[in-house]
Amino acid sequence: MNQHHLLFGKKNFLIVLIGIGLILLGYLVMIGGASTDANVYPEAQIYGFRRTILAPVLVLLGFAAQIVAIFYPVKEEDKILPDTAKTGSTATQQQVKKVTAKTGKK
Repeated sequence: MNQHHLLFGKKNFLIVLIGIGLILLGYLVMIGGASTDANVYPEAQIYGFRRTILAPVLVLLGFAAQIVAIFYPVKEEDKILPDTAKTGSTATQQQVKKVTAKTGKK
């Protein structure tokens, strides 16, 4: 039988969500700088600290968090196991028993 388990643990998924949040925040910080008058070029707004330094750093930190999430080591007891009631797989139930026997927790 096929054993169904996820490759990453809860911490990995948390780091992925943090990385996605940083990437989105970086792009949101980059938005704006438009002028209502076509003859006015708001150079201070377009080339300011927020859009030229802060936003790209946030985006790069988000991508770095994605890399960390991929390579972050996962302990066997931290893996998210699928719900055995839904699958009904005896192999999955045996795997859950092995993990709970190792940790001593139910």
